[in-house]
Amino acid sequence: MKKKIISVLAAAACCSAMVQPVLAASTFTDIAGKEYSWCASQIKAMADAGYINGVSDTEFAPDSNITKLQCIALFSRAMGCFDENNTELLELARETYADDIKSCSLPWGEDEISYMLYKGALVRSDLTTYIKGSVKNEDMSRAEAAIIITKAMGGEAQAKAASISLDYKDAASIPSNIKPYVQYVTDQGIMNGIDDEFRAGGTVTRAQMAVMLYRAVEKCDYSFIRGKFVDIDDTEYTITVNANGENASYTYTDNTSLTKLGAVASVSEYEENLPVIVQLSGNVVVAMDAISEQPEQTITAVYQGYNTLGNVYQIKVKESNSSSAVKTYTCIENVPVTYQGTPATIKSLKSGDQVELEFSNGKVAAISASEKSATITGATVTAFDIGDDGNLTMTISSSSSEYDGKSFPVASDATAKKSNKDVELSSIYVGDKVTLTVRYGQIVAVEATSTYSTVTGTIVEVVISSTPSITVRADGKEKKYQVPTDCDIIVNQHPGSLYDFRVGDNVTLTTQSSAVTRIQVSTSIINTETGGSVNGTVTAVNTGYGFISVLMEGYDMPFPVYKTSNGTTVITSTGKSMDFKSIAVGDTVECRGTTSNGAFVATLIIVTPAN
Repeated sequence: MKKKIISVLAAAACCSAMVQPVLAASTFTDIAGKEYSWCASQIKAMADAGYINGVSDTEFAPDSNITKLQCIALFSRAMGCFDENNTELLELARETYADDIKSCSLPWGEDEISYMLYKGALVRSDLTTYIKGSVKNEDMSRAEAAIIITKAMGGEAQAKAASISLDYKDAASIPSNIKPYVQYVTDQGIMNGIDDEFRAGGTVTRAQMAVMLYRAVEKCDYSFIRGKFVDIDDTEYTITVNANGENASYTYTDNTSLTKLGAVASVSEYEENLPVIVQLSGNVVVAMDAISEQPEQTITAVYQGYNTLGNVYQIKVKESNSSSAVKTYTCIENVPVTYQGTPATIKSLKSGDQVELEFSNGKVAAISASEKSATITGATVTAFDIGDDGNLTMTISSSSSEYDGKSFPVASDATAKKSNKDVELSSIYVGDKVTLTVRYGQIVAVEATSTYSTVTGTIVEVVISSTPSITVRADGKEKKYQVPTDCDIIVNQHPGSLYDFRVGDNVTLTTQSSAVTRIQVSTSIINTETGGSVNGTVTAVNTGYGFISVLMEGYDMPFPVYKTSNGTTVITSTGKSMDFKSIAVGDTVECRGTTSNGAFVATLIIVTPAN
C-alpha cells in the first residue's frame, strides 16, 4: 500500500444534532420582514438542523454581532461534535484537551472547543487568539471568520498552496497572511464581498453567520460512520469499513485525512477490526480516525485469575490450556460478567474456567464465562460450516438462551455416536437432536439422534456443490434437505447421481432429520457419471469430517476430496500403505475416484509427502 502525506485538518458535517433543545425557526418573529428574505430560510434550516438557537423564544437577533466563541461553536456542531457516531471521538477529545479547556474558563462550549482541537480545526495557540479570557466574547471579524471557516472545511493546505487573485476593491488592504483564507472562502462561495469590498476588519452578524454556515454545510454534504476498519485498496482508491455487520467501500483521495487517536497515521497503522470514525463528503472519505490503539475483537481463553488497578480489574488468562504464557488485560470500569449465562462478578470465576473476552478500544468490555467442561443437552444442529482452513464449526439451537444460536468449533479428534453406535462426524446431520460435550470451547464428543421419515413429492431445486442439497415440494410445502456424499441414489431403478434428474421429477426421499440417505427418482433424463482424478497440493485436512482440501494447478480455490464411508485406500508414491489421518498440509496427492452428488469421493489417494 502507498504511504501518503495526509492532511489532518477536519471538515464540516451536515447532519449532526445538538444535545440541547432546539428552538424551531418558525417562532422567530424578528426575521419575518422582507428585509430578511435573503437569510430567513437559511436561519430556519440551521435552527432545524440543531446548529443555531435564538436569543429568546421569539427572537433570533439577526443584526447582532456574533462572538468568537459563538462562531467556533457553531462550526464545531456542524462538523459533527454531537453526532451520535462521534460519541467516542468526543470523549477522546475531552480527555486529550481537558487541561487546555480548563485554562480557558469557558462558561459553556467545552465540548465544541475540545472537538475542534481534536479534529485539527484549531491548534492550542488559537485558544489565545479566539477563546481565552475576555477575547471569547469579542465580536468575530470577517477576516477571522474566513480563517475559521477555511480550517473547519479542511481547506487550509489548499488555501496556502493556491495562487492569490482577489477582485475585491480593498484587496490591497487585506493582510497578506489573511489573503489565502479569503481566497478560499470566496472560491467556495461561502463569503461574498459587501459593495465589492471584503472588509476584513468588519464584524459578522448572526444572520450573516447563519448564511455562511448554511453554505458550508451544503457544500460539504458530510456524514459520519462508526465501524471497523477492513482494508485500504491503493489501486482502486477505496477504503472498506464494516458497520453494523455489513462491509461497505468508499472512495478516498490523496487529501484524505488518516489519523489515529487524533494524530497523523500511515496506512500500515490500520489493523483489521480497528474501530474507526469515517467522515464522508457524499460517498468520498475526507477523514478517517482510529479511536483505539487496539482492534475490536473477541478471544476465547482459559481464566487464570485477576488483579485490581484502582477501580478496575485486570484479568489474567491463557489463550489455550497448554503451556502458553499468561496474558493480562485491563477491563473497563464495572465490566459486565456472566457465568453460565447468569450475571456474575469476576471474583466468582474459578481458575480453569472458559472465558470469552470482548474488546473495545483496547480494553475488555465484557466477560462471558463457563465451566471448562460442559455438557449441552436437548440441542438441535442448525448448521455446519467448513472454514477456509478446513476446520469444522457446528451451530445449534437450544431452549437455553446461553447456547441458543451459538457456534462451536469441532475438535479434529472429536468422537461421534448416533443411536448409540460409533459413526463419523459426517454422519451427523442438520436437524439431529444432539448432546454435546464441550471442553474449553470446543466440541469433543457428539451423541446424536435422527428423526426418520419418508417424503414423496416433486423436485423443486437441486444444488450441486461441495455441500449439495435437494429441495422437494410435498403436501404443498417446500423443504430443503442436505445430501451427504454417501447418499444412495436410484434413478429409474438403477444407481445414479444428482446429475441424472431434473426439476419437476417425481421423487421419494428417505430422510434422517434434514438429510437424505436415499433418493428414488423417476425421470426421462439419465446421464452416466464417469470417474476422474484430483491432483494437487493439500491445503487443509479434517480427519474428523473425513476430507482434505486440494489446490489443483490453475485453480484459485482448493477442491474438497472426501474419503469413502467404507474407507479410502491411501498409499505413498512408493507404494507403502498409510493412514488417511497421516496426510499433511503441503503433501502432493493424486486422488482417484468419482464425483458423487457434486462432491469428489476418492477411492485411492497416492501421497507424496512434503518432507
